[in-house]
This record gives sequence, C-alpha cells and structure tokens, in this order.
Amino acid sequence: MRIKKFECHHCGAPKVNPYTNPYIVCDYCGFMIDVDYAAGLQVWNHSEEHTNEYVQMKKQFEINAAKYLKEKNKEAYWQEYYNYWDFYYVHYPEYLPPSIPKGEKYKLFIKAAADMAANTMTYPYSTEKSDTYNEAYAGLLSYEKDGKKFAEYDSFLKMIKAYLDLQEQGFRIVYDNPVYEIMNEVFPEKIQLKMKLSQIAQVWIPYLEEKNADDFLERYQLKQEYVEIEEPQRYQVVCEDCKKDLLVPAGALVCICEHCRHQNILKKTIHCHDCGIENELPEDWTHTIHCIACGTQLRVVQPLFG
Repeated sequence: MRIKKFECHHCGAPKVNPYTNPYIVCDYCGFMIDVDYAAGLQVWNHSEEHTNEYVQMKKQFEINAAKYLKEKNKEAYWQEYYNYWDFYYVHYPEYLPPSIPKGEKYKLFIKAAADMAANTMTYPYSTEKSDTYNEAYAGLLSYEKDGKKFAEYDSFLKMIKAYLDLQEQGFRIVYDNPVYEIMNEVFPEKIQLKMKLSQIAQVWIPYLEEKNADDFLERYQLKQEYVEIEEPQRYQVVCEDCKKDLLVPAGALVCICEHCRHQNILKKTIHCHDCGIENELPEDWTHTIHCIACGTQLRVVQPLFG
C-alpha cells in the first residue's frame, strides 16, 4: 500500500485512510498531525467561480476592516472579522480544522478569532516586524522567461522569512494568552503556522520556476514523500452522532467523523501483553504507557513506520 509519509507525533501511526481535507488527522488516535499542501491546493482551485466569490468577499472585507480600524470602531471591527471567518469556513469547510465540531465549539472558535483581531487594535506591540514584511513584499523582484513572469527567488525567500516572523509575533499574542485557550486546544500553533505557509504557497508557486518551487516546498516541509506499508485491516463503525458508516483501521482508539466532525471514542484501555492486565489510558499518554501491574512498557497504537 503506497501512502504519503505522515507520522503521528502522538501515537506514531501512519495516515492510512484517504482524505480530502488539507488537515491531516491521525486515523488511530484522532490528533491533528500535519497539513497537506497538495490537498489544500485542490480545495482552493476546485472551482474558479467559487474562488472568485471568496476573493470578491475578501476585498470588501478588507475595505470595511480598514475603515473601522481608522475610525477605531472596535465593535464594528470585531463584527466584520466574525462575519469574515464565518463566511470563510462556510465557503471552504475543508479548511475548518477537524478538531472543531459543529455547534458551540465552532462558535467559540470564530468568536476567539474575532476577539484576537479586535484586541490587536489596542495591543501595544512593535510594528517593526510588520514594517519589515511590508518592505520585503515591496522589494520583491521579478523577471520574464519564455514569456512568463517569475518572482526572483532570493527576494521571495526574504519575504517568506519576514512573513513568518510577523506570524510568530501574532502567535505570541494568542498562544501565550490563557484567554484564547480554545485555540491551543483545537488549532495547535505548529499546525496553524504550516497552514498559513500552505496558503501562501498556493498563491506564489505559479510565480516560481519549477526548481525554485520544489526547493521552497522541500525547505518548509510542504512536500511529502511516499512510502510502502502493509495494507491495514479495517472495520466499519457507526458514528454516534450522525449515524453514518465509517471505516477505521484495526487498533484505532478514536475516529473523527468526516461527515459531522464528531469524535467517536473506540476504546479507552489496552491489555498488557505480559501480564494480561487491562490498563486505562491516561489523558496525557504519548506513544507508550507502563503497565500498572508489572511495569512493562506498552506501545499504545500499532502499526508504525519501520
């Protein structure tokens, strides 16, 4: 069986089930583990009309947001961002992290995103990184080759570095603040950063020569390698929430329904292969636990990459 080499940092298992969402969720333990740039690109480009509808909405959003920012109208600015993110995830549901189910948690997530935007109006942070990014963006060089326009690669990489530095500054406001705890819970910093890289890659890859595009994707881990693994056994379960049939690999602990995002808990214990005692999984397990009876180290999830 040929698959992309995603390895779960929580349980060690590979990604074995097919997917269309650019966020990669482990089929065994339900943790969000990576981002697939190619899947994200397919989502973005699946319909020119659909994409243009979003682009037009975003242009109007940027005009309105700039107006409210200039007026220091925090309430209107907050509402503009709330409406924008709600539109974005309804328009592109594939980009909503699978860790965010529909309902109350979704509303909390959108509210947190709007809160963060509105609070930056009064947040006392330096504009140095923003200025550096704007300078790098303005300093992008271009050239023509075979009748096509390309971005000069060194100036492009300079812009990307400035972009990442700017994102890091914004992330500190969010991920170091307990007020936004839901963001740490449902949208880990590492995953969000890679998603932002994936999104900027979708815009700029067409303006890079093939060798430079390959280098960029490789440099920022947006290009996955393929591996061959043994075909896993699978079995059907029924989602507790929407009652749709789901296919899960044998040994899975958690299955996030691809239809309704409900987290189905498949099992909470494992048996010790030495003494046979049943062990409950602690909340903070990673890869292995020790048997409560004999102390044997137990691998929680199989199979693994060799």
